Amino acid sequence: MSTGKRATCDYFSIIYTDKVSGYAIVVSKKIAKKAVTRHRIKRRVRSVLRNSKIAGRGCIIFARPGADKITFQDLNLEIQELLARVR
Repeated sequence: MSTGKRATCDYFSIIYTDKVSGYAIVVSKKIAKKAVTRHRIKRRVRSVLRNSKIAGRGCIIFARPGADKITFQDLNLEIQELLARVR
């Protein structure tokens, strides 16, 4: 998905399009060395996306450095802000 709207904030980046449905969450080993930490970030982001009603649209969310250290409330605000910017 090289085309689409892009937005970036402190801890996440997003590519958003109406052409594809579904979503993906990318957390590289540069962000979190342990698989447990990477999966925790993915679970938290997935939880926020589940409540945000992005059905029928596609997005890829990339974690950036520091994403493993923020609280769930801050993560929720960041993702909602990103989704509002690209819609």
